[in-house]
Amino acid sequence: MVKYILKENHYFASKNGKEIKIICSKKLFLKIPKSAFKQLENISLLPNIISPIIALPDIHPGFGVPIGSVFATLKENAIISFEAVGYDINCGVRLIKTNLYKKDLDKTTLQKLANNLKQLGLGLSDKGIKITKNDLNEILLTGVDWAIKNNYCLKKDKKYINYNGVFKYADYKGISKTAMTRAQTQVGTLGQGNHFIDIVEVTDVFNKSLSKKFGLKKSQICIFLHSGSRGLGHQVATDYNKKNRSENKDVISYLQLDSKKGNNYYRSMLACANYAFVNRSVLSKQIEEVFKSTLNLGQKLSFQLLCDNSHNLATLEKVNNKEHLVHRKGASRVFLKEDLKKTSPFKETGFPVLLPGSMLDYSYVLVPDKGVKKTFYSVAHGSGRKLNRIVAKEKMSFEKLEKLMEKENIILAGRSQNLMREEQPLAYKPSKEVLEIMEKNKLVKKVIRFIPVIVLTG
Repeated sequence: MVKYILKENHYFASKNGKEIKIICSKKLFLKIPKSAFKQLENISLLPNIISPIIALPDIHPGFGVPIGSVFATLKENAIISFEAVGYDINCGVRLIKTNLYKKDLDKTTLQKLANNLKQLGLGLSDKGIKITKNDLNEILLTGVDWAIKNNYCLKKDKKYINYNGVFKYADYKGISKTAMTRAQTQVGTLGQGNHFIDIVEVTDVFNKSLSKKFGLKKSQICIFLHSGSRGLGHQVATDYNKKNRSENKDVISYLQLDSKKGNNYYRSMLACANYAFVNRSVLSKQIEEVFKSTLNLGQKLSFQLLCDNSHNLATLEKVNNKEHLVHRKGASRVFLKEDLKKTSPFKETGFPVLLPGSMLDYSYVLVPDKGVKKTFYSVAHGSGRKLNRIVAKEKMSFEKLEKLMEKENIILAGRSQNLMREEQPLAYKPSKEVLEIMEKNKLVKKVIRFIPVIVLTG
């Protein structure tokens, strides 16, 4: 491990001629596992990347590359790494607003709602909506446009989704039959691990002007949804790792972007990203239907998408007026207001950023600040794990977890007690600490804070 120096609210080091910058407080820095440092420093061995290599405060070990890391390479000699994108391509978090308030939902109603939401395609479900092979091909090529065409979301929703919910250079020709078979049965399924559906309540308004623009008020009920490209993204990553993985585990695997294999992976990754946009759109529609059937409110119930943030992608974008391929693993791209089109609903605010906390912790709506220009326009996508899943499960029995949640009047639901134990609150860093160090580095400004009401794990 190289020597890191604390410098202006971040830690700085240099390896193999590349700067490494960790946006982190001293308290969070001391808790970063050694394996995450090693993975981060291994990024410096990749060819053609530019300084700095960025780590965000939610950094923790991943497969090959740490989660919470960002790096860039110039387009003309770009490399693309399937390890640096990860297994859940375009995993993302969206926030849905409702016109309900906490007073509208008593405990009995909330419990009924939780029970009904459990009937959705949770975990490794293959009980997605019925689609044809032609539907799947169209989803992979057109993303959320397919969902609009098939009444799973509104046309106006595109403006509230990163990249407008579609990557036009996507192609499925490089995707295996196995991956396509998995994809056909999983549109509208949540996945497991840290994927969740959280019903939350607005508890604090930090910026009244911005919260008004976002249509958020104190005690309002909203929904956080975290899901991705499911078995499709996982299989694509598996296939490319199997054929192209470096024999040396300390060397991060990559391909030249302009090579046949590299271009096939890039376009396959974009197809998986389009699939993930549709998956979240379909899940949102299903959640809305559960609310309507449970509460018997019909058209009186309003659901509106505030935003959909992507992570786990490598995308071409301009940095200092030059085209770069930017890898983000467990990091969210942000858009300042001056970088948005005049037609964007967020032209006056910047595109909202979501920071979910653990099942007992605060979650936030934020807006980007000027400091993101130094992080390739990237921020933390969540709080980040501090305990791996095995340790987290050992430290928390299900009975203890249930009592902990009951004490805070939060309903815990899911299909697997073991998974709930793996996702227990102590497994994650405090969201407030992650937020505070991002604020000090002028990456974000806070707007709204939520507490969970119902937590539904994958």
